[in-house]
Amino acid sequence: MTAGRTPLMDISNNDATSSPAPTGSRRKSGRAVKAPEKFIPEGPSSQTGSANSKRKRIEEDGEGDASEIDEETEASDDAVESAAEEEELREVRKNAKKTKKPAAKKAKVNGTTSRDEPLAVKLPARPKKGGKRVAIADKDAEGLYADVFQSGDSSEDVVTRWLSTYNEDNFSALADLVNLVLRSAGCSIGVTSDDVNDEDNVMNRLIDIQEEHQAKNITDYPLISRAKTSHAFRDSLVGFFDQLIQAMHETGILYKEKPLIENIDVWISSLSSSTLRPFRHTASLVALTMITAMCRVANGEIEVAAQVQRQFEAEKKRKGANKARLADFQKKVKTNEENKAFIELRIRGFFDTVYTHRYRDVDPRIRIECAEAMGSWMLTLESMFFEGSYLRYMGWMLSDTHGPMRLEVVKQLSKLMKNLNPGGMRHFVERFRPRMVEMAIRDSEPGIRAAAVELMDLIRENGMLEPDDIDTLGKLVFDSEPKVRKAIVGFFSENINDSYDSRVEELGGEEAIEDLLTVDDEDDYDSPRGEWIRLKCLAECLLAYDAQDSDEPSQIETADFLDVSGSESRFTLAAQALYDKMPVLKDWEVLAGYLLYDHTAAASDNDAENSIRDAFKPTEQEELILLEILNAVVKVNLAHVDETAKEKGRSKNSKAEAAEAKDNAARRLAGLIPRLLKKYGADPKTVTLVLRLEHALNLGVFQELRQDTTVYSQLLDEISAQFNGHADRTVLAEAVAAFLHARGYEELEEIADNKILSLWEDTANSLRQLNQSGNIALRGSFRDKILEDLLHTLVRLEQLSTIASSVDTLEEASTVGDPLPIVILLDIIARGVFEDANDEDIDSLEDEIVLSAMKSAMFYFMWKIRALTDAVAIEDDISDFDIDRLKEWQEIFIQNLTAAFSSRATLDPVRLIGAGTLLDIHVLFTTLRPSETPKDAEADVDESPYYLTLIKQIVPQVHQELASIFDALEKQFAKKAKKKLAEPTDDEEPEELDEEPEDDEEDVTDSERQAETLNAEKELCEFTGKLVLAILAQVIDASGSLKGKFRSRLQRNRLRLGPNFKDVIAYLDEPKSKAKKGQSSKAQQAADAKKKVAKSKELAEEEEDEDDPFADVEPEEGTVEDLRRRELLEEEPEGSVDGNGEPAGGAEEDEDDIMGD
Repeated sequence: MTAGRTPLMDISNNDATSSPAPTGSRRKSGRAVKAPEKFIPEGPSSQTGSANSKRKRIEEDGEGDASEIDEETEASDDAVESAAEEEELREVRKNAKKTKKPAAKKAKVNGTTSRDEPLAVKLPARPKKGGKRVAIADKDAEGLYADVFQSGDSSEDVVTRWLSTYNEDNFSALADLVNLVLRSAGCSIGVTSDDVNDEDNVMNRLIDIQEEHQAKNITDYPLISRAKTSHAFRDSLVGFFDQLIQAMHETGILYKEKPLIENIDVWISSLSSSTLRPFRHTASLVALTMITAMCRVANGEIEVAAQVQRQFEAEKKRKGANKARLADFQKKVKTNEENKAFIELRIRGFFDTVYTHRYRDVDPRIRIECAEAMGSWMLTLESMFFEGSYLRYMGWMLSDTHGPMRLEVVKQLSKLMKNLNPGGMRHFVERFRPRMVEMAIRDSEPGIRAAAVELMDLIRENGMLEPDDIDTLGKLVFDSEPKVRKAIVGFFSENINDSYDSRVEELGGEEAIEDLLTVDDEDDYDSPRGEWIRLKCLAECLLAYDAQDSDEPSQIETADFLDVSGSESRFTLAAQALYDKMPVLKDWEVLAGYLLYDHTAAASDNDAENSIRDAFKPTEQEELILLEILNAVVKVNLAHVDETAKEKGRSKNSKAEAAEAKDNAARRLAGLIPRLLKKYGADPKTVTLVLRLEHALNLGVFQELRQDTTVYSQLLDEISAQFNGHADRTVLAEAVAAFLHARGYEELEEIADNKILSLWEDTANSLRQLNQSGNIALRGSFRDKILEDLLHTLVRLEQLSTIASSVDTLEEASTVGDPLPIVILLDIIARGVFEDANDEDIDSLEDEIVLSAMKSAMFYFMWKIRALTDAVAIEDDISDFDIDRLKEWQEIFIQNLTAAFSSRATLDPVRLIGAGTLLDIHVLFTTLRPSETPKDAEADVDESPYYLTLIKQIVPQVHQELASIFDALEKQFAKKAKKKLAEPTDDEEPEELDEEPEDDEEDVTDSERQAETLNAEKELCEFTGKLVLAILAQVIDASGSLKGKFRSRLQRNRLRLGPNFKDVIAYLDEPKSKAKKGQSSKAQQAADAKKKVAKSKELAEEEEDEDDPFADVEPEEGTVEDLRRRELLEEEPEGSVDGNGEPAGGAEEDEDDIMGD
């Protein structure tokens, strides 16, 4: 055995094609190292090769095919494959093995006997490269149809076989060709050679076939099938007819057997006009494919004719020209001309009979096929199709109703502009330019608009656009669709380049500008440079387009009913799209230097330099636009740097460099913001834009070094100065957002808190000073200037309350004995009691003051309740004095709120916000309730937390006022949205039918009317939501004679006022868990009733009443609870507690149903 192993190892090592043996100690298998084909000790080589070939056949087919042995076994194998029976398969294999010659004996290897055949290794079945592909599986396929789609042969081979068949039997082969088209259309009915021979009966025969096929109600056909093989089917069908024309041309049959192409034309054209879509679509595709192939052939003939003509001319010019050769050249040229003329004749025939009808077919698929084919013909046979009579079809198809069809036409026109002489399309562009511009601007599908914009860019490059069209398309840089903005970037950038070039030419050219605006240091961004002229052109262009664009409101003067303060403006969106296409925007420090430059500096003695300075001097509106662009490009730039730092696959050094670049950019930006604030600090619009730059800062950079912290502290000082110097809400909101941003970093939190505390002190002092100017609680007691100062102070107080607690500041007493700021704030709300001042501006200013005071006071109570909740959570002592004082302020707040909104008759902001705030303050104090009912709920009054006396119900007198506000909001929205309200039920009071004047809406635009409707729905849903929360918190509609009235009133029009209102009302529905509890309780009661079946009905009821722990206990006559239930006690005494140890105010009813559970 050992001697037997050594030679095999030697053979393996000496084999030049084998791999070296592994050096590891892996156990070796005999099969793994066997090399049987290298050494055959016995038997002739011919026998071995025969056996090997048979074994290979067995392994590949997996069927044990013994067809090479005898014919009977082969027939048996075919039967086995068709029946797929394993038993017969085994017998065939057994018989096949018996007929084989015995193989030569082999030596034993690794202790095992050699096998007659190598062990079969089963490989995963996968299609071979370049193998045959079956386009469609059809058991009934036969003839040419089976040859095209199931033989797996190439289209050239199939065409060659069909032409051979045609030479043998013309009519039979032609009938097979027509049947191929019919079967491809899903029709199993065919034609015969007699039908083909009778040309006059073609239409009648096709009508019969159509009616017979239509009776089968077959709607699907292969070309539109979603099967995986549908693409292969189309390729096979198109490939066959394409190669058919090519082969007919190469063999000369196309010109010698002219009746063949004529007969094909008759049948295909007739099928293409069928009323059945499968016939029409399939035949149209075949016809278009044949035209495409003939265009290629005709173009080839033109090239050959030109080449022969050149040879003829060259031969003719030679001395002693060969006359025979000249005659041969002339004959070839004549033949080519005749062939070309015949092909063009057949193309026109197909075009007139098929294309002119199908390009406007009702099926959009067929129309798309026609559009794609026309573009292909123009590119292939330019001499024939690239002219106005054919281009007009493309223009007509631009108005197609089907989106993909319009897109395909635009794509084909773009190909023509890129690949052919654009001059040939000048007349076409002049005729259809308005339609193409319209598609780019107003098409319903963004993808088509983007493609149309790219087409118009190609047209612009060739000078075929009018200036008005250029401006119209340029405004698409403001478009709301990102695809369109991205597509127009190249077009818009070229407009800017053209404007820049003309401006530079006026100033004396590039060289003159470079001489005067030379920058020695690239990092010196404060010195004028040539790029500033390009920035000036950009700002001018954007401002001009914004002014021309009348379809959308300008972002500089935004319409009143739109709130875009926190959204991206059209200029920032445009800048984001232009960032990658305009290099000047990538270096945002150039733009910052341009904005910081003092353009009002005194003129120099150099006239040329003065003219250049005037050329890039921006206007105020242009500076506003450039500030928005600066915001956009800074964010995009930092985002790109951040992505680069985090990008996978980059080296550590490159990531570190990207991170360092980001930190440096943050430091430079932090240094630029204070300078920008100093220059643009006077205008609220510009200040807002500069403050937004702070949001892009990575504040983590400023935690590393003390110097950086100082830089950021200086930045916060500038922001604080802007906060104190402005009363615009947008400016203040951006400033407090900057402080909030800083508080998110541990190292900067203390700095930010100190700045905020300083702002609190300044605001509180201003409020105390204004209080000394007169009676601050009386409306009309102040002059205009004092009113404006009071409003500015309250707005700052409101904004600060959004980011920091106002409790300490508003409760801090002054050294001179002035009232507390919170008392002053609550007194200001009393100014909301309406008194007509006969001056709209004064009334509006007074109302703004009251609204701001309401919001600031509400923020105070929210911060106060949060502090109480935290104290309760840690079981900290809460003094009764603090609770009594808070209760007093709560009562003042509620009284002033009620007086303010109840004095209004219309749905003005004071009435709506005041009523909503009243609901909010009652719901807010219910959050003090414990989440779980204590076990000793019946404990003494002394053990009940005193702070729970802050929870109160809304007094009944206010219910009617709240109901009237809800009714008015409901009617307002129903009128705007044209919805019908439900009538009151029998148990509800009838509504007063006031005659409402008809609004004059003649001058109201559709967008304004829609905005009014949305605003009415917003007001209704907001107020309804507050009412729902109040009901769930049991501060309204929870006790007394009015219990449940509000709930039923809210649900009256639940299904009539839209889905938003319905979803708000849905919160009043009982939770499912409670329903299950109720069911279990009823089941328990039923079980108890069965146990007491022996008792009488009266006794059972009496016992049930006695044992019911949830029964209402009537209070003693004259007690506080009795007076409250009888609604004789309007104001609840401080500290009153009901008999169950719960605070008075209805908190005992269903505590599981309060807000927050």
